[in-house]
Amino acid sequence: MKLTTCADTPAQWRGEVLALAVPQGPADQNPLAGPWLAAVDAALDGAVSRLLAYDSFTGARDELVTGPGVPARCERLVLIGLGRPDAVTPHTARRAGAALARTLTSGPNRRVALALESWHVDGTDLTEHLTEGLSLAVHCGRWNVLPDRFRADYGADLPREPETVELLGAASAEPLTRAEAFTDALVLARELVAAPANLITPDRLAREATALAAAHDRFDVEVWDEEQCRAQGLTGFCAAAVGSAAPARFIRISHRPATPSGPPVAVIGLGLTYDDRGVARSGGAVEGAKKYMAGAGALLGAATALATLGGTREAHLLIPAVAKTAGPKSLHLGDLVTTASGLTVEVNHPDAHGRLMMADALHLAARLGAERTVGVSALGLPVAAALGPKAAALWSTDDALAADLAAAGRDAGELLWRLPLVDEYEDELWAPFANLRSAGPAGGDGATAATFLRRFAPQGAWAHLEITEPAWSPRIDGYYNAGATGYGAGTLARWLCGP
Repeated sequence: MKLTTCADTPAQWRGEVLALAVPQGPADQNPLAGPWLAAVDAALDGAVSRLLAYDSFTGARDELVTGPGVPARCERLVLIGLGRPDAVTPHTARRAGAALARTLTSGPNRRVALALESWHVDGTDLTEHLTEGLSLAVHCGRWNVLPDRFRADYGADLPREPETVELLGAASAEPLTRAEAFTDALVLARELVAAPANLITPDRLAREATALAAAHDRFDVEVWDEEQCRAQGLTGFCAAAVGSAAPARFIRISHRPATPSGPPVAVIGLGLTYDDRGVARSGGAVEGAKKYMAGAGALLGAATALATLGGTREAHLLIPAVAKTAGPKSLHLGDLVTTASGLTVEVNHPDAHGRLMMADALHLAARLGAERTVGVSALGLPVAAALGPKAAALWSTDDALAADLAAAGRDAGELLWRLPLVDEYEDELWAPFANLRSAGPAGGDGATAATFLRRFAPQGAWAHLEITEPAWSPRIDGYYNAGATGYGAGTLARWLCGP
């Protein structure tokens, strides 16, 4: 599907589907009371009036009606509601784009146009967000990046994808470049997380990272096996990797701009490519074997956007990857682990692996001189009872970093909710024969897990995102497909690339 801008007006354009995105007016006001839609209706020989005569439409958010178009001009006419102008956000604009995509799954759709009275609504440029939502919804059921197809009859039941979508009256193509980069980021993250766990192994993640770095001269990559990790002093990671179902890998991708601005930053994406405990927590559901590598998927996705759009800061992207399974050589309750920082950890919880992997990655970020460090993981922390399935938890030692990440999340349509770091919870991690325990009491495990990670964070600003719940959706919801959502990739991409 090709996205382009077009100078045509709705009256001039010719094709299969013409879509008009309309903000909601005052209560009980006929949408045709607006001068722009009334003028379009007149130019289309009353096609909008005929459509509204049969369907109720006010322009409310998520509202959509479709009907016959105008002979020799367009075969189908679609009206999409944007909601109240003062409530239009990047998220609601993406939902409108997704609604259009989902109505294109039947009937002629080779050439599609989208028109608005203004591509700016209440100060928000909708070009990037509408087209991103459209592209993400079109991805439903497709494998666009990974060469694996998983089904012998792949594609037989997929709806035909539009060849072109033209944005009528959009002033600049630059937002389309950003939309494409951010869409590619989420699509890669989705496909990595959704793919079968026996195919997306730590080594496969390393090969994806290596291929990305090889294609862009501002990137370099290092991949360490367990022996090399031991040589690097990553003893906590090595302890978590013992008994891994596939050889563990520690991946470091570095992006170096031509003229870097300021000290380097680091982002860590946890890659539990398989998690036997995750399967148990999910009641045996398949997603339990997959979604605990969502942090790594989000970070690799964000790296593709960084490759396309660039960034101003040197960035180190760290992915500790392990396929976690139970076994006689795996970590046991009561084990003592010495981490890369020198701190010792008493394993008192069967999910200690991810925390030990993150601890060593945080220590490496400090060694690399990162001034700002962001971690993203699906650790299965119990925050959904408070935040629900569509928001991620955010902990941070720095107000400015937390604000920057929250702003990037809003622009990406990914809600981050900041939770407190409570000094007194350090006491819950006290251990008589180690510097700290791997987990606190079950009732406050999310809070104590954040406290645990803070002990290993570099001296500069640090933040952590916990994305277990929003990383997987049980059903199609707006621009989220059923299954892996790619959550986190949009936030990280925007934070790394800048506005």
